[in-house]
Amino acid sequence: MTAQINTTANTFTGPTTPVLAGNLLKLMLAKARMTTQQDGNLTDLFQTDALPNGMGTTWNSTKFGTLQAYSLTQGVDMTQMQALTGANVTITPAEVGVQVVVTRKALAQWSEDVAEKAGVIMRQAMDRKKDADIAGLFAGFSRRVGAAGAAFSLGHITAGVAVLASGPPNVGGVAISAGNATNAMEGPFVFVVRPEPMHSLLRSLIGGPDASAPTVGTTSVGLSGGMADKFAREGQSRSIGMVGGASGYRNANLSKDTSDDSSGFIGARDAIVYVPMNYEGLGGIIKEVDESLRAYEIDYVEDYGFGELDDTHGVELLLDATAPTS
Repeated sequence: MTAQINTTANTFTGPTTPVLAGNLLKLMLAKARMTTQQDGNLTDLFQTDALPNGMGTTWNSTKFGTLQAYSLTQGVDMTQMQALTGANVTITPAEVGVQVVVTRKALAQWSEDVAEKAGVIMRQAMDRKKDADIAGLFAGFSRRVGAAGAAFSLGHITAGVAVLASGPPNVGGVAISAGNATNAMEGPFVFVVRPEPMHSLLRSLIGGPDASAPTVGTTSVGLSGGMADKFAREGQSRSIGMVGGASGYRNANLSKDTSDDSSGFIGARDAIVYVPMNYEGLGGIIKEVDESLRAYEIDYVEDYGFGELDDTHGVELLLDATAPTS
């Protein structure tokens, strides 16, 4: 009887069954797959101002206050002297790093360029860290649109734009006099939310008979014409263009709490500042030899800071981020 190899069970069948039959079969390894990661984009949405070499370790930006103009009487000396004041924002960059250690023996045995793959994954990790750092500032803005459990809609965007365009609210019941709209903004504005709220927004925008569920059609008449057709065909992407007076962006690196609520942002790009430093050894993948360990240290380091630059230029978008089912 001729022995047969069972490739599924990795054994011989027949008169002789070697204990290590698998050693006679070549091991097939598919190409290594990469874990999908959200590419960072928040540094592109906000002001970036590098700290030049030779300028110290802190970045400083002063915002001047306002002055008041007064009506005058002819022939009467003007005595309304005012002081020009300013408030300073200080950002101190700090190092952020990712390190992988790979032994020489491992590199010799692996069938793929592990160092190259590690470099890609390390850059993605840095992007996610930057997004997490910047997104952590969103809940710190003093003004908010939306609420826990709120389904994202066009109304939230236009409300955010109205808040930004109106300037700060009155405080303590003091009326806002005519011509006193300080920090009232004209844009351009951007907004960024997680994919789940973006789904709710697109459903509300399509609305009407084109909505994915009849209940949406009863709460929103939807957009007519090209924009509704575009959203119905293309769905959401990292950038959905101008909606309600602001350019919309999606980012899955924004966190959400245990109740599936998430803080997004609407406002001007200069509401937040990202301050990178640039000096030798930053922003590149460096492979160093550790002789005693017989290994390579693969290092990736960046040096940056971030912070809220102007509270009046941004508004938190607090929205429901429950995973959609339809």
